Amino acid sequence: MEWIDAATAAERLGVKPATLYAYVSRGALRRRHGDDGRRSLFSAEEVERLARRGRPRNRQPELVIESSVTALGADRPYYRGRDAIELAGTSDFETVATWLWTADPALGQPRDDARGEVWRCEPEALRAAVAAQRGLPEDLLPLDRLQVIATVLGASDPLRHQLDPASVTGTARRLIAGLVDAMPRLGEPRGESIAERLWSRL
Repeated sequence: MEWIDAATAAERLGVKPATLYAYVSRGALRRRHGDDGRRSLFSAEEVERLARRGRPRNRQPELVIESSVTALGADRPYYRGRDAIELAGTSDFETVATWLWTADPALGQPRDDARGEVWRCEPEALRAAVAAQRGLPEDLLPLDRLQVIATVLGASDPLRHQLDPASVTGTARRLIAGLVDAMPRLGEPRGESIAERLWSRL
């Protein structure tokens, strides 16, 4: 079987390399690591078949998955009973995340003043996460890059074994900030929110 790299597969399909991972997660493409353990390779036959057939269409989910925080159904996700799409339009990421992690479900909705300070990763951990990527190929899919970053950040977090709510929430904030800030920057962020910093890396 012939295997091709992400850039070649993306060019053949007319999509961004990041879109390839979505195809993998939907089962439309198979992926394996190259001999160097870092590059992602895709079956040339499957890429060609997908290119001829067209982009895979989203299917309606067959299951409804619920937890005490999230309900995933056929129409859209809900967080603590609130429409996630509506939340995305009315509250920033930090506010919703803080509300999900810490709020009493009876409160019903996130508070606009819940965001507080800008989320930051510890500088030393961030430097280590950036340094760990120096040998990675440029066409590496973001998810593969994030796996490297998360491993380094997790090992660097002094509170990683603390399971009290305040420590877990603090670790989550630092980890999310580090995952974003350690990604290669493609432009200047327009602000300091997670969304604005992430946008400059997509």
